[in-house]
Amino acid sequence: MKTILVLGGFGFIGSNLLQYVDDYKLNAYRVIVFDRKQNHPFGLKFKCVSKIYKGDFSNREHLEVIFQDNKIDEVFHFLNTTVPATSSNIKFDIESNLVATIGLLELVEQYLVKKFIFISSGGAIYGDTNLNNLEAIDTFPLSSYGIVKLAIEKYIHMFCKRSNISYLILRLSNPFGRFHYSESQGIVNIALRKTLRQEPVTVWGDGTGTKDYLFIEDFIQVLMLLLDNAVDNEVINIGSGQLYSVNQILEIIESFEPSLRWSYTDKKEFDNIHFQFNTNKLRKYIGDYEFTSIDIGIENTLKWLKGNTLL
Repeated sequence: MKTILVLGGFGFIGSNLLQYVDDYKLNAYRVIVFDRKQNHPFGLKFKCVSKIYKGDFSNREHLEVIFQDNKIDEVFHFLNTTVPATSSNIKFDIESNLVATIGLLELVEQYLVKKFIFISSGGAIYGDTNLNNLEAIDTFPLSSYGIVKLAIEKYIHMFCKRSNISYLILRLSNPFGRFHYSESQGIVNIALRKTLRQEPVTVWGDGTGTKDYLFIEDFIQVLMLLLDNAVDNEVINIGSGQLYSVNQILEIIESFEPSLRWSYTDKKEFDNIHFQFNTNKLRKYIGDYEFTSIDIGIENTLKWLKGNTLL
C-alpha cells in the first residue's frame, strides 16, 4: 500500500481524488491530507484519510513535520493560493506558490519521495498563443498565475531529474463538478450555484469565447489511468477535446433551470477569449476513453448541488 500526501486535499480536485480512492482504491492508498482547514468544508469524512495536517503552505516547518512523521511515497500537489483573477499581487503569488513549492521540492528530495504529481494550468500557461497548443510550444502567460505555474513546472523538472524522482505534470483545462466551492474561478459551478440562489450571473466579455471544459470525475479517472499505466516524466495537456462558449454553457444550464439570468461586463485582461490545446499525447496514454458530455456533466453537477445544503 502506498502512502500519498495530497496537498490541498480538501479542495475541489483533492476532494474528488479522495472520493475516488474511497470508492475504488481503498486498499491501494493510505492518504495523508495537508490543507488550510482541519476539516472538510462540507463536513465530509473519507475512509482513505489516515492523517490530516493543518498548516500554512509557505511555512516549511508545517510541511517538514509531515515528512518526519511519515514515509511518503508520492506527493500530489493540488494546492494553489491564487487564481488568475487574484494573482495581480505578484509578490504574494511568487512567495506563496513558487517559493513555497520550491521548499516542498527540497523536502521531496531530502526525504526520498518516489513520485511528484503537479496540477498545472492549460489556458493560463499558454496565454495568447495559437489554437491547438502542443505541450512543447512556446508559452506566453497573460497573468502571474500562469507564469508561476510555468516556473513551478521547470523547477519540478530540475529537482526530479537531479534526484531521479519521477514526476507527472498535468496541464488541466477548465474542470467542473462536485465539491467545487470557489467563488472566483469556475464558470460552470459558479453559474449553477448562483442560479439555485436566484442570483444573476456576470459574464466577462460577450460570452462567445470558447474553451475546453472537463467534468472533474473524468479528470480523476484519467489521472488514475496515467498512474496505473506508470506514465512518468511527462507534461500532458488534460482536456475533453471539445470546445464550448460561455453562452453555450449558460444555455445548457438554462435548459435545466429556466430561472437563470445573466449579464455581460468588460473582459478581463488576463482571460483568454478563445482557447484550445492539443490532446494527442493524452490520447496516446488513455486510448479511446470516452469523456462525459457537457450536458450530462452539468446535469450531474446540478443534481449534486441540489442534494448538498452548502451551496
